[in-house]
Amino acid sequence: MDKNLKEALSQMLFMSDEQVLDIDKINFKKEGWYQKYHWTEKRENEYKKWFSNYLKKNWKGIVNYKMSSKSLRDAAADQFILAYGCKTRELRGSDFTAVVSWAQLDEVMSKREREAFNKWMFSQTTSIHGVYRWDLEAYLNGKPNLD
Repeated sequence: MDKNLKEALSQMLFMSDEQVLDIDKINFKKEGWYQKYHWTEKRENEYKKWFSNYLKKNWKGIVNYKMSSKSLRDAAADQFILAYGCKTRELRGSDFTAVVSWAQLDEVMSKREREAFNKWMFSQTTSIHGVYRWDLEAYLNGKPNLD
């Protein structure tokens, strides 16, 4: 396996929920090998940003030609993630600490997830420091806003 491809896969699997440290034990020839690994939408977006930047200098062995623009590298990252990326999973209460600060919401949720949560939270009582965990868990479990 090309060293650039190995590094790209190694970074992806390390960023997964499973945090794989030794990719030499993975049989990449087995169909659907990547379906055992999971991450959040936010983590996928972080990987896409990393991979797009990585392709600036490390494209050989991954793509056929050096991409001159960020939009081309982003498109290549999208294609790579679509073909080999981890499964994107829904957020869970365990992704957050007991006190859910606004900063932690931004750290764990993607922009789209945060906007949907903010819409659901409209009229809910909150602290200046963040949201009540039971409200977050109700949202993640698809329960209605009762306030």
